[in-house]
Amino acid sequence: MKREELNSWFIQGTSAGEKIIVVLFCIVFLVSNQHAFSQDRRIIPFRSRDINFDGIPDEDIWSSLESFPLVMHYPNNGRIPEQKTDVRLFFDNTYLYIGASMYYNDPEMITRIGKTRDYASWDSDWIGISIDTYNDKQNMLLFFVNTNGIRTDATTQNDLLNGMNDINFNYNTFWDAISKIDDSLWQVEIRIPLSSLRFQGNTDKVTMGIIILRGIANSDNPDYGQATWPLVPQSKGTYPYWKASMGEEVDFPGLKSKKPAYLTPYLLGGINRFYDTDILEAKTDYKYEAGTDFKYGLTNNLTLDLTANTDFAQVEADREQFNLTRFSLFFPEKRLFFQEKSDVFDFSFTQYDNLFYSRNIGLYKGNPVRIYGGLRLTGRAGEWDLGFLDMQTAKFEDLSGQNFGILRTKRKILNQKSYLGGIITSRIGNGRTYNIAYGIDSRLNLFGDDYLTLKWAQTFKNNSGNSLFSLQPTHAYAKWEKKRTEGFNYEFLLDWSGENYIPGIGLKARDNFFLKGATFRYAWLPGKESLLNSHYIFTKNYIYNSSVDGSLESVMSSAGWSFVTKKTLEGQLYLNWELEDIKETYYIVSPDIFVPQGRYNFFSLYGYLYATSPDRSLGISLSSEAGSYYDGNKFSVSLQPGLNIGSGIMIDGNYRIDRVTFNDRSQKYTNSIFGLKGTFMYTTKLTLTTYVQYNTFSHRIITNVRFRYNIREGSDFYIVYNEGIDSSVKANFLTDQENENRTFLIKYTYTFAF
Repeated sequence: MKREELNSWFIQGTSAGEKIIVVLFCIVFLVSNQHAFSQDRRIIPFRSRDINFDGIPDEDIWSSLESFPLVMHYPNNGRIPEQKTDVRLFFDNTYLYIGASMYYNDPEMITRIGKTRDYASWDSDWIGISIDTYNDKQNMLLFFVNTNGIRTDATTQNDLLNGMNDINFNYNTFWDAISKIDDSLWQVEIRIPLSSLRFQGNTDKVTMGIIILRGIANSDNPDYGQATWPLVPQSKGTYPYWKASMGEEVDFPGLKSKKPAYLTPYLLGGINRFYDTDILEAKTDYKYEAGTDFKYGLTNNLTLDLTANTDFAQVEADREQFNLTRFSLFFPEKRLFFQEKSDVFDFSFTQYDNLFYSRNIGLYKGNPVRIYGGLRLTGRAGEWDLGFLDMQTAKFEDLSGQNFGILRTKRKILNQKSYLGGIITSRIGNGRTYNIAYGIDSRLNLFGDDYLTLKWAQTFKNNSGNSLFSLQPTHAYAKWEKKRTEGFNYEFLLDWSGENYIPGIGLKARDNFFLKGATFRYAWLPGKESLLNSHYIFTKNYIYNSSVDGSLESVMSSAGWSFVTKKTLEGQLYLNWELEDIKETYYIVSPDIFVPQGRYNFFSLYGYLYATSPDRSLGISLSSEAGSYYDGNKFSVSLQPGLNIGSGIMIDGNYRIDRVTFNDRSQKYTNSIFGLKGTFMYTTKLTLTTYVQYNTFSHRIITNVRFRYNIREGSDFYIVYNEGIDSSVKANFLTDQENENRTFLIKYTYTFAF
């Protein structure tokens, strides 16, 4: 029957009842077929044949697989790339394999920068895959390879609602990749052990979300930017190509999980030369240590890590900072054991206000404290994400031995973007001291791009007398926000911290406050014809009152403009106004430079600019702030140049100057910090890193030199040299107070896989 005849029959030749039946039939047919279409996912097939894992996917098995067509994400979203990318996937009983071939019109456009593991920078060309292994639309594992064959892995959480704060580039797992370049063709083979992919594997097939991403660094390349499969709109937030909700669902029929088991012992020897202020002379300590880490998959979804005599000798020393605020400085965690699963234990109110801050474990007043050992359990139990950590440290100076514990849980509620979670932390000293904390948090995606975040925490310590029904040991937090890349955004914030809120293993930047905040932003994605990729205007407004007596403490308001071009330039400019009520004299750097008690209003102008050359060989970051400062003036400049020489040498510098003047009191102060870092990568296995920094305020020169030979995955040989010098003291080499600390260490680790 022709369509015209069918229409005539439906209109003229049927009764009302027959018409209703036909309409219902059509609805059922469309709904059922829509369901069928939604189930028509890509299949990642099982293959049992071996391949020659050499970086060139040229075996017959590869040609039998379906390719994934990439489209441009940035800067011209949706455009078909001029240069072909061919990516194919399969798995066997042990590995997930990815074979990729990236074509270039001009081989000179291939950017080859970086030869160190986890070199996470867009200064090089990349290919990789992001996998939502639980298909929960919240978390992803990232596996990326650059043109030098360098591997970078990471984890994401919370569907990147908080941008870069939800990406953990310090995560490391076991996998391999080989990269080969032949003229204008770059090829890669990747194999990821199934034991490195934690997933629910109890059915005849496993469904995961994946995103394939190719990055081209040279801005003169016609396909400069990022291309993805599937198409990921730029309007989906910050780094949407790493958002789990953007992943395309694929099926792995017959995929079975593997349980990892790795034993990694280490041996360490070294010498430490330091100045003992008690006896006023230099001393020498010799260090000989041994310890081990053990990783084991208890179930398909739970991984146990055990550590004994944990050591962090190869960790880079903290960099000097200069503080012009009334609040504590923040130093990032650099120890790999704590970095690896940091996202699992996160319970943060703001970036510098967290119920769990891992630098409280094994560090005391900047000095390392022996960690006898501990355990960590992470993964998923049913619908709950789970993290448990317990560590025991030794006695150090006036600090008794400490036991640190944390239990963190979280699960989805209501929808894919909402969760409910809880946390318990404990710090128990051998001297019968304790600090216990608990917290409850939830993020609710109520509608569209609107989110409500609620957090509540309380702390209890010995002899404090804190009550569950009091706000004094409480930190309460509520935020309503609209999060999107384009259009109007807003954020309304209430944040309360009580007088007796003292997180024993946490971090808080400010005490006893009640914060009210409102942020508004309007953003544009101008389109293909504009030089700008995105830009937005914003205003941020915060009021701090004391949570003890309600008195006003601070008011901050700023307004500005931020932009990113389609090439290699980005920047920000804003005007800032502050009101500060100083209750008692505030000493900035010494008793000679201070701000008297009183109420102050001051303005400043802040600017930031970042630019790179088209081939990414040179980059520079420049920021500056100038204006009034309490009853004086302030001027600050920060300059961070970077130079890439070939594929194996990176030179990074940093210079910051802060100048404060109070003319009415004839006070002035200038501080400068100079830093230089060199990374010399002879091969992807051999790396020498050096860092030197000088602070004119403390007169300290710190030096860190680290040689690393990566024998194979999980096995390394390190030579480490650290030095701290007080340059204000005239002294003899290695004998007096000038040399605060000088350490030379050798460390060897080896991983046994079972």
